[in-house]
Amino acid sequence: MSIRKQIRKFFTPGLNKILSTAAKRGDKRFLVVWNRGLGDIALGLYAFVDRVRQYIPDASITFLTRSELKDAFSLLGGVEVIAVPSLERKDGTPDVPTTSNILAGMGINTETFDIILDKVDPKGELKDCWGRLIPRLRWRGEYDSLLKKFTMIEASRNYIGAHVSTETEQFYGYRKDWPADKWKKLFEKLSKETDTKIILFGISKREPFDFPTVTDLRGETTLLEMLSIIKNRCGTLIAPDGGVLSIAYYLDVFFPITVISLWGEANQGIMKQAVPSPNKALIHIPIIGKDKDISKISVNEVLSKIKLN
Repeated sequence: MSIRKQIRKFFTPGLNKILSTAAKRGDKRFLVVWNRGLGDIALGLYAFVDRVRQYIPDASITFLTRSELKDAFSLLGGVEVIAVPSLERKDGTPDVPTTSNILAGMGINTETFDIILDKVDPKGELKDCWGRLIPRLRWRGEYDSLLKKFTMIEASRNYIGAHVSTETEQFYGYRKDWPADKWKKLFEKLSKETDTKIILFGISKREPFDFPTVTDLRGETTLLEMLSIIKNRCGTLIAPDGGVLSIAYYLDVFFPITVISLWGEANQGIMKQAVPSPNKALIHIPIIGKDKDISKISVNEVLSKIKLN
């Protein structure tokens, strides 16, 4: 049985052995199926690419993924992306026939690749990177101009960015989001006690936040547009554990920002990675809810951290 078939059927042997064998065989062309979350591109796949390069410096790495993740993969640098518009998020293992059918439907022969990985488990295979390897997401200068289309945003860095909902509750066994009523109380207090303006980031406007100081950009930005706004207009970002937090935290570019992160289960995400941001101007202030419950973080706790900033 070829090593490719072993990988596709069982994901065995382990990653290091796969790469060692590939290096000896001269295999360089990798296809990796990724149909999980945005945050893990920074939290796990950066380490995966780094590990592949350790064994095979000139490896060609292509990710097959959902269309909305394409921009995030561009931040990894040095990889190719096959974006599949019809692909929907699935945190389990994709079926091998599905992967084959997707490639066939796009006119791509599986023989284009030496090794196809239908499942990559960064948390299981790359734990040795935690506390050691700092993910560095590449920022290009041309991304800074992407915010110009949002003419309602003033040319200052005085905004607070807020990621009010990760919208991923169905994929996790614990609550990741701070309750909407607490966000509303926070915005109400900020509007009364300060002249700070707020920008909302996220996917959809399911929960309304009708405040005169709030600009709601949920569902109106691409990932790179959102990051351009955070980098150039936000002095503070408030976010629960999720893709927005992870990607913004690991941008490898210097810009001043205070990141206030909200946690129920704190042994996750950037906290589990236990490495600093590559952005030396980033200040990180985590707030952890009592009894592993993010809803127990009070509005005044968050407000006090904003005022300290």
